[in-house]
Amino acid sequence: MVYNISNMEKNNQQNNAENQLFSVDDLDNKIISALDSDARTPLEKIAKNLKISRQTVDYRLKKLKREGIFLGDLVIFDTGILGYGWYRILIRLLNVSKTQKNEFLDFLAKHPQTTWLGEVGGRWDIVVNLACTSPINFNSVYEEISVKFGHLIKAVEVLVYLDTYDYSRSYLDVKEFKTNEFFHRMDKDNSFKISKLDKLIIKSIKKDACFSYSELGKKLEVSRNTIKQRIKKLMQKKVILGFRSFINLQKLGYQSNMLFLQINCLDRERETELYYYLKMLPEVTFVVKHIGEWQIGMEIETKTALEFHNILITLRSQFSDLISDYETFPLIKDHCIDYFPDGVLEKL
Repeated sequence: MVYNISNMEKNNQQNNAENQLFSVDDLDNKIISALDSDARTPLEKIAKNLKISRQTVDYRLKKLKREGIFLGDLVIFDTGILGYGWYRILIRLLNVSKTQKNEFLDFLAKHPQTTWLGEVGGRWDIVVNLACTSPINFNSVYEEISVKFGHLIKAVEVLVYLDTYDYSRSYLDVKEFKTNEFFHRMDKDNSFKISKLDKLIIKSIKKDACFSYSELGKKLEVSRNTIKQRIKKLMQKKVILGFRSFINLQKLGYQSNMLFLQINCLDRERETELYYYLKMLPEVTFVVKHIGEWQIGMEIETKTALEFHNILITLRSQFSDLISDYETFPLIKDHCIDYFPDGVLEKL
């Protein structure tokens, strides 16, 4: 018997197929880990480090890409250096329809100041990060959202980013345990003035971390060396923090959970110990210090709920003198990642 399948069912089947687990071995994980840490790592270097041929690395990498393990190669920026800090909004929706929710998500994903948009579970439904110059600028964006979609919102919570750490996924290569740290200082550097060429370079490379200096030079009608020197300058000034290949975690069998900590009794020494402890946990891939109800937020990636639970229990036990409350929720889907949104770039 043949059944007619609705478009929704077809889409669900397609999404399930896209996120179907792909079996990887230790060598695959090492290759993925190298590119997660630095997307511009030459294949020759990966081959040398792993003591295998370049051809083997190339073959494995092409297979991983065909299977959809890699989502793209992004340049990691700190817009705070240029005066744009990050603001996080947690949103709980009313009983909205799927169409209403998708319209809201589409608006947020396309907003010119959105750096990240995630769909989450638990008490919240949506988390969006915005790059803004000041509380006044943030309020303007927030009011824009409220005017258009306030009737869909049950509750919100606002957090302001301070020190922010992106960590490479060292759990993919635990034997080496080389964690690459991308530190966002979130503090304006008045000594650096961005040029018109800098902005053109940033726009061209922000979603293509594996760019070629020569090809980019031809595109922007300047020499290869000029491009190389400008990018070197952007890295020295910490506008560019690094280059990463982003991974389809579901394909590898991992789930990302967000964990927020409330710290009411601050002890500087113990706080430093907490940050160091988190850095040493292979499963922790993102840590941020907030202004707001939740002073510390993080993302933890594990294969099972039990693994995440054990990490949480141990963390609470080790730092019971600091942690007064906590909140967790699963990250269901990344809708948008853009470390340097076009709206920010155009206003500089």
